[in-house]
Amino acid sequence: MRQRLVVAVVVLCAAAPAHALAPAGRRGLVVAGKVPAAEAGAELLRAGGNAVDAAVGAAFVLAVCEQHSSGLGGGGFATVRVGGQLHFLDFREVAPKAAQRDMFVRDGRVDPRLSVDGPLAAGVPGAAAGYLELLARYGKLPRARVLAPAIALAEKGFEVDPRFRAAVVERLDVLRTDPEAAALLLVTPPGGGPPGPPPLGHRIVQRDLARVLRALASAGASEFYRGDTARRLAADMARRHGLVTLEDLAAYRVRERQPLVGSFRGLTVVTAPPPSSGGVIVLTLLNALETLPAGTRWHDLGALRLYLEISKSAFADRELLGDPDFVPDPTSALVDKARVARLMARLGERARPARDVPAGEATPLERATPRGPAPERQHTTNIAAIDAAGDAVALTSTVNYVWGAAIVARGTGIVWNDEMDDFATAPGMPNVYAIVGSEENAVAPGKVPLSTMSPTLVLDGPTVAAPVRMIVGGAGGPRIATAVTEIIVNHLLYGADVQQAVTLGRVRHQHLPDVVLVEPFGLDPATAAGLRALGYEVKDEAYGGIANAIAVVPPDGVRTGYPDPRGDGAAVAE
Repeated sequence: MRQRLVVAVVVLCAAAPAHALAPAGRRGLVVAGKVPAAEAGAELLRAGGNAVDAAVGAAFVLAVCEQHSSGLGGGGFATVRVGGQLHFLDFREVAPKAAQRDMFVRDGRVDPRLSVDGPLAAGVPGAAAGYLELLARYGKLPRARVLAPAIALAEKGFEVDPRFRAAVVERLDVLRTDPEAAALLLVTPPGGGPPGPPPLGHRIVQRDLARVLRALASAGASEFYRGDTARRLAADMARRHGLVTLEDLAAYRVRERQPLVGSFRGLTVVTAPPPSSGGVIVLTLLNALETLPAGTRWHDLGALRLYLEISKSAFADRELLGDPDFVPDPTSALVDKARVARLMARLGERARPARDVPAGEATPLERATPRGPAPERQHTTNIAAIDAAGDAVALTSTVNYVWGAAIVARGTGIVWNDEMDDFATAPGMPNVYAIVGSEENAVAPGKVPLSTMSPTLVLDGPTVAAPVRMIVGGAGGPRIATAVTEIIVNHLLYGADVQQAVTLGRVRHQHLPDVVLVEPFGLDPATAAGLRALGYEVKDEAYGGIANAIAVVPPDGVRTGYPDPRGDGAAVAE
């Protein structure tokens, strides 16, 4: 039973984003990280497309105007419901053939710059293959029609907004070192001097990227992986002494995996399997939170303690996860509801030190010495789409850190990812954060790095035949899984509408460091004091990730979408 939410909602931005709340009746609806992307998706629905057409069209638009978070140089995941069937596509980047286990170790120590900045940081991109594979398998509209909005935007350009400019400022020193990135993104001051961030309103025109998009519209993914674009990408890497080759590009394949399916209070939850840890975290947390008694209030101290303690276990479990094509997949043992019951039985009255929480606790996989995975970077994007027939897509895509590797492939306008940093850069050795990565997520040729991306569908019943009830996904590295969980619980357990569910201040624990991280307005002072009295260290966090959601509310099936006010996205109905 849904419970009444007793809390004051405080909006986190000075103004709500454009097209902030879109009640769509029973029409189609798209939520995306930028207004032009959501508008393009809705336009494709009006043109007769389905949710897949809308999501793919929006993703290509974001590849033009949000390259600091996603784009053709990156990769991602998509959880799809089409014609009553569930699908999960993994189009994450893979390590190049020449990648080696200790490739970021210099003089016996990890050099963290090598896996973040420059050519060694780049994995083989999967976004172009993934978007076009989704379209070919499950879309309705011609490829050229779906890519048309992105091509038009690249050709006419878009104006720099505050978030785009802030992203440039964040990596300015690195972007300046790459002539291609500097030419595309930076502006030389009128009086001379080093190039700087573009002013607000400056128009970014991307003719090289427009040419690539037109070639993709004409020839499909083969252009990106075996055609002229592939040759340009490989030549750019060779010039920089990077690892991605023409052979790596030609060998790239999208992987279809079985989606991870669980339940929450009689509803079906469909989410990301490994090589994402996000779905494992989401289901582990939902398994615990569904046991809360009826009438539990939002951020009740006991409910918070349960959430935080199970979060420690869920994030510790990441140490056991990796690319299932390379390492055993322990997911079924980790998300078993009986396992969570055993974890709950071990909880004491006070906070348990994270150092005492091993990976795989209360399963045969348990490890005695908890370590914890290397942290995931924090710039990603998510698209939620539903059409009038009820088909739905949650698509999450990334270049990893803001601006990826901060280099642009010559003649393409494509920003290279820095996805190699999502591997354990040196298993068994502490990295710059003093965190030891696991062997399961070690670098290996052709391997997919571990992720926390969690594109999730909730179905309104106990079977996969039930209609879609929610579409949720987010950005923000390790914040993604907890944001997705909180939105689902806020809406389905505490009775928040979708705007409240997305907007409410977030609270999280990611095992290491052993602190509770709280957004503004996430906790009232008395509750924070209660957590401290139980032994928790509570710290403020300015940013708890950017997530978005669509809710389909029974009995009438009215669809409402809301983009996170922490970002500048939009929800647009067809």
